Amino acid sequence: MNSELRVALVGAGRAGMVHARNFASGVRGARLVAVADPDEQALAAAASELGVDRTFTDAIEAAGADGIDAVVIAAPTFIHADVAVRALEAGKHVLCEKPISSTLEEAARIVRAADRSTGQFLMAFMRRFDAGFVRAAERIAAGDIGEPLLVRSTGRGPGLPPEWAWDVSRSGGLIAEVNSHDIDTVRWLSGQEPTRVYAVGRAAKRPDIAERHPGFVDVLAATFELSEGAIAQVDGACPAGYGYDARVEVYGSEGTLLVGGPTARTALLVRSDGAVTDPVRSWRTLFADAYREENRHFVAVARGEEEPRTGVLDGVQALATVLATNRSIATGVPVTLAQVRPA
Repeated sequence: MNSELRVALVGAGRAGMVHARNFASGVRGARLVAVADPDEQALAAAASELGVDRTFTDAIEAAGADGIDAVVIAAPTFIHADVAVRALEAGKHVLCEKPISSTLEEAARIVRAADRSTGQFLMAFMRRFDAGFVRAAERIAAGDIGEPLLVRSTGRGPGLPPEWAWDVSRSGGLIAEVNSHDIDTVRWLSGQEPTRVYAVGRAAKRPDIAERHPGFVDVLAATFELSEGAIAQVDGACPAGYGYDARVEVYGSEGTLLVGGPTARTALLVRSDGAVTDPVRSWRTLFADAYREENRHFVAVARGEEEPRTGVLDGVQALATVLATNRSIATGVPVTLAQVRPA
């Protein structure tokens, strides 16, 4: 492909604008040409900031429109499948924010569309493009800690997601909105698949939301059995008022590896009364470089220059694990991944 990849953003919210600003400010081989959002005020503001003339209030229309080669999906989870399928049927490349969809039936539609499409489908798991997490994966692959035996992953966010995400049936709840990244990290770094989960969750800070949206939790802990015998633990919390916290430990037969943490990469203040550093305030700043690298990679894949690091099945596996975790929280018993998969 010699010409620039013409990119459309679907969903001008927090994550969407991270992608859009990257493409608008310059990703080699690509150009942001359109933005779609049903909120006309948000759409106008985004288009003005990004310098984009072409706008859509209908996401499906944008996904299939002429003059667009690739679609970045950062819209609410419950429309991911319709947008992705329309874009793939039109032969467009798709970068989809997590989770892939609300249900496995919807995810299966995306799988079928991706199999038939000339476009590429990538899941937007930005940790896979963060220098620290990539180095951790390289060390594990090199055998530096031996065989992975236990993975512990923490994912906590400082603010609640949009109100539509409080409805677990439409969004997957906390485990989907925040801890999908932890689930993907467990799979990626261990090289194993979750097979069984036992999880507990509570609406500890916001019981008022749980009264309106049964199944809502704002703190959870989950233990997973993995396919080759390893164990994983994921904990999540949102809102976590102290800041954004993403950290992982992989304990292996020959050592252990730690990556991430709740403190920003800023100056350490040391005085006689103690030492202080700044907390991480937002995932947008912590993973800014990772998002840029993810967008660069997406363009390189679309142009046939690189093999994709993530694909549709990564999205499906993460979603199945989310659904099993939510079922375990709801029922109070362990749940196998086989129990949530459609026949």
